[in-house]
Amino acid sequence: MRETEEAKKLIISGKFRDASGILDRIIQKNRDDDTAWYLRGLVSLRLNNHDYAHECFEYAIANKRSADYFKVDGIAYMEMLELEQAIASFEQAIHLDNGDAELFVYLAICHILLNSPESRKYMEKAYLRDRKKTREMVRSFYSSIFSGDHSVRSAVRRELEARIDSIA
Repeated sequence: MRETEEAKKLIISGKFRDASGILDRIIQKNRDDDTAWYLRGLVSLRLNNHDYAHECFEYAIANKRSADYFKVDGIAYMEMLELEQAIASFEQAIHLDNGDAELFVYLAICHILLNSPESRKYMEKAYLRDRKKTREMVRSFYSSIFSGDHSVRSAVRRELEARIDSIA
């Protein structure tokens, strides 16, 4: 357990390679340690090794079905724009914890990117669970995708910003 805490500290301080060495040793000693697999997956994500991250998350999930494990696996798939797989992971997470607004926002964003009308349903579910978190996540998504895009007319950007601000 002490090694896991040391790995967490290294992850927090951004020393991902050092953390990966410790986590690899933990996993070598106990392949059933879901926390070590989960953390190793997070480290792999930060090191942009998405394939190994998914493998780690699969091991973590095989040892313990956790909404958090499915959620981060879905996020990793989103980063790779493998949206169908992301949706499947988020849906698994929702089966385990349907109170997490973030899961519904992620699902809505996946459906937006797929140009699917399902996005509205998931955004509404997110909003009903946590208005403030939903607004923060939508604003963050907007900022990362649209705010710096000069091909989007300023009137359209202002309208989008006003709509986001109107989320109570």
